[in-house]
Amino acid sequence: MKLKQQKSRQSRRQMAFGLTVMAGLIAQSYAQDTAPAASAQADAAPMTVVQVNGYRNSLLSSAKDKKEAVGFQDSINSEDFGKFPDKNIAESLSRIPGVGVSRDITGEGSTIQIRGLGSSFTKILLNGAPIAVASSGPIDGANTNREVDLDLLPTDLFTKLTVSKSPTAEMIEGGAAGVVNMRSARPFDKEGRTISASITATNQQIADKTGGRGSFLASQTFGNWGILGGVTFSRQQVHTTGWETVGYTNANLSAAQNPASTRNNTGGGNFTIPATVPVGAGNGLVTGQVIDQAWLLAHNPGLTIQQIDNAIVPRLGRTMDYFGTKDKGSAIFAAEYRPSDNLHFYLDTMYSKRDDKMTRMDYDWSVRNGGMIPLNMTVDKSDCSNGCTVTGGTFANTQNFFEHGYRHDQVDMKGINPGMEWKITPTLKLDAQLNYTKSNFTHEAPTVYVITPPNSGNTVTFNNNNGGIPSVVASTDLNNPASYVWNTGRVNVQNEFRTTETKGFHSDLTWGDEKFNLKGGIAYDDIQRRIRATDNSAAWQAAVCGNNPSVFLLGPNGAPACDGASTPGASAAALYPGYGTGYTAGATTPLTYGGSLIPQSKLASYIVPGPYGKPIIAWDRFAADSNYQQYYNNAPASGSSSTGASSGFIGEKTTGLYFEANGKTELAGFPTRYNAGVRYVRTKQSVGSLNSISDPRNATLTLNGSKYPNIDQWVYLDTTYNNTLPSGTIAINLRNDLVARAALSRSMTRADPNALRPGVNFSSVSADVGSVGNPALKPYLSDNIDLGLDWYTGREGYVSLTGFQKKVDGFTINENITSPFSSLAAYGINYNTLTPNQQTAINSRGGPDVATVVLTRARNADGDLRIRGLELGWVQPLDKILPIRGFGFNETATFITQRASGEGSNGFVALGVPKRTNNFSVYYENHGYMARLSHTFSKGSQVAGANQNGITNAALFSDNYKQLDFSSSIDLGEVFDKDGWPSLSFDIVNLNNDSRRTYYQFSNANFSQYSPGRTYSLGLRAKF
Repeated sequence: MKLKQQKSRQSRRQMAFGLTVMAGLIAQSYAQDTAPAASAQADAAPMTVVQVNGYRNSLLSSAKDKKEAVGFQDSINSEDFGKFPDKNIAESLSRIPGVGVSRDITGEGSTIQIRGLGSSFTKILLNGAPIAVASSGPIDGANTNREVDLDLLPTDLFTKLTVSKSPTAEMIEGGAAGVVNMRSARPFDKEGRTISASITATNQQIADKTGGRGSFLASQTFGNWGILGGVTFSRQQVHTTGWETVGYTNANLSAAQNPASTRNNTGGGNFTIPATVPVGAGNGLVTGQVIDQAWLLAHNPGLTIQQIDNAIVPRLGRTMDYFGTKDKGSAIFAAEYRPSDNLHFYLDTMYSKRDDKMTRMDYDWSVRNGGMIPLNMTVDKSDCSNGCTVTGGTFANTQNFFEHGYRHDQVDMKGINPGMEWKITPTLKLDAQLNYTKSNFTHEAPTVYVITPPNSGNTVTFNNNNGGIPSVVASTDLNNPASYVWNTGRVNVQNEFRTTETKGFHSDLTWGDEKFNLKGGIAYDDIQRRIRATDNSAAWQAAVCGNNPSVFLLGPNGAPACDGASTPGASAAALYPGYGTGYTAGATTPLTYGGSLIPQSKLASYIVPGPYGKPIIAWDRFAADSNYQQYYNNAPASGSSSTGASSGFIGEKTTGLYFEANGKTELAGFPTRYNAGVRYVRTKQSVGSLNSISDPRNATLTLNGSKYPNIDQWVYLDTTYNNTLPSGTIAINLRNDLVARAALSRSMTRADPNALRPGVNFSSVSADVGSVGNPALKPYLSDNIDLGLDWYTGREGYVSLTGFQKKVDGFTINENITSPFSSLAAYGINYNTLTPNQQTAINSRGGPDVATVVLTRARNADGDLRIRGLELGWVQPLDKILPIRGFGFNETATFITQRASGEGSNGFVALGVPKRTNNFSVYYENHGYMARLSHTFSKGSQVAGANQNGITNAALFSDNYKQLDFSSSIDLGEVFDKDGWPSLSFDIVNLNNDSRRTYYQFSNANFSQYSPGRTYSLGLRAKF
């Protein structure tokens, strides 16, 4: 291992040294043709007089901004009015060293992370003010942290993105990793009248349907004031295929099947091998035979009982199709008033909305909570004491099911930012800004789950395919609607509603000039986030397939029945057993029905061929015939939603004061710029959760559900804390083209709101995995060191090398506690507070006193996490080297290592942090033609902690990911020398057709894999 590490370090040093030497040779060739500048100020001139357009102009502006900044700052600038160089903000930011992008399963970039810390450690600002977006993140995501989904914001309406990686005192706190400011378009960005419009057709290869996007942006200045308006719209036709497991598990052997003391020593055990062969087990097995250790060894030749015990298989091995439409629309209005050179008023407004109507189809092998029998199983290791992977086998007495999920997600965000800049005297300046944003999110996620009959002789043949997408082949015809029954099937009505709101005021006062100035200010921010969940699954299930839509009809031990019988029922007014008890005031009395609304005899008629060769539910007809809308509209509150997110609230009111000094001087004869200051912030935090308490009158009820509904109440905890955040930065011009920088700072990120939330939440329908909140969590504090050297090689070219260290104190680790369900009474959780589906799962594992649950609780680690890294940025035009002008390349690379001390030396890490990322682009732009080929790479990393599905050593990891993108355009006006002619563009995203893959504990245990395919775009853009 040490030898590999040494070789890895050596290869990194060699690469960095080689790139630097090459840059020096290129720079020298430029130096031979350029007279030395007389001063640091004169050095800026060559950059500003070079006439370049389009993408190269964007690179030129970014290089100029980087050189003039005091701290460690990078920016992406718009090529032209309404023409950003990338189609997605997250994708743009990934071109900056140290910035990584997280993608949805559709392949689209959504959130970013900076320098090895997750998305929640990055503070996102809109026009200098905090922003919060209420969405849950990727498909069925449970983002409850401080992430901001950037795919909601269209690039066409922005002119500049700035990433600050070394904080200054004036920056709003909350970003231990960095701060991103998104600057929207304003009227005086282009004086006079300017109009731009674009229309683009898009086609995702797998969806094989055409979508599109368009934009219109117009501005007009009238002397000292101006207005600007813009709109964008898009419709994506999406289809992503995938493979998912929802974890892995091993068998929970009985003492007769493995009498050794090491039985189930790795944990897990989510399925049980029957004690005897049941009736209808299939595969030629003899009913009634005892399945003990000898039987298992005889039917799995070559394996030891330890291998049979500890080998893992997918809990719900399934293929997945995710398809539908994603609609987005945005609008901005901006106004500026400049009554004099010393006074500037501005107003920025924005509205964005996304509306996704998708279908998610899962085709599952039902292992979880089942009773299948392994035959001729093979595994990948002879020593399975610490676990191993099943590579193949035949599994009798098993079931398959498919799950139809209609998904309707809507998120919107509106914001307004008025502000002013007033130069009161030549040495006194006042800046002030108000800000307000509000975002709403709804997640509608009904599910219909139908299954093959138990004891029907169904057998699955499993082939792990060496860690690729496994093969799961059932003996039952899974395309035949008659193969499915209700039985242990189910329907769910689980929904989620989120609201975020930010409001604040920032003001700064600066005294002095650029040689020396003092700056101080005050900021107040009030950010609130609330998540609500509703669940009406039990009522809908009783009506749809529970034999009687008028009552909560429950089976043995309180399990919800879904038998599809058609026995006439009583009045539907009894659907809510609490009628007449005072708990149902205002509820609408349902109609009267007899039997199941969708009885077994009619189930097959609702199973129809899908668009991709597999069965689906005829959703519109099913929803109408099952009165779905009624149950959706009347769904009561719940502790968690289908995404696994908990109902909760967090409110944070922060008051910040800062003071800093800025200036220019000479240090040992070298021109020097500096910044030094301190920020003090006081946070008042209120955290709440929705706790469900079972009515004590339910204790004696065992049939027909709970007569009295659970009592839901919000519980809040308040806390206040203070932080002092010093910072200092220095930039020294060693030569006119060489800038050295150093920065020391302390930054802060507040704890995950979901981890702060008091109470217990189960994140699965089986009630086997849950989380416990910890309101006492402290914020993360990071002490940062940055050292860098930039070499500006001419025009847009530069080479940048930066080393950094972050020492994070207060990093959280997750404690995992495995205990019987009955022990949760200490948290106010008992059997009657569970949903009927969760009660069923508890019963199948032996009941409340036997079934175990794994609870995860976050706490601040006793120790710190050190993240060290090296960033390389290289932008280089090749006009002086190649005979054809217009070529160039840019490369960013980041290398990161992590090391924990104290308690953390046992292995806690920042999750989702690749050790190496890079983005390499080759571009050509000249005479109206532009082409760019970009390759991004992210090395695999750990993405979730250990104890997955109760298996002690099981963590989740991502594979390496590579993506190749191509973009091109032709400016017809320049090519044909015709003013006003439009430009054409053609782009391909994911040209190499890569897939995103994660694995479970072992590299050959494929956890998930998503393939969004290629996306083609053909566009037309005009400017007037």
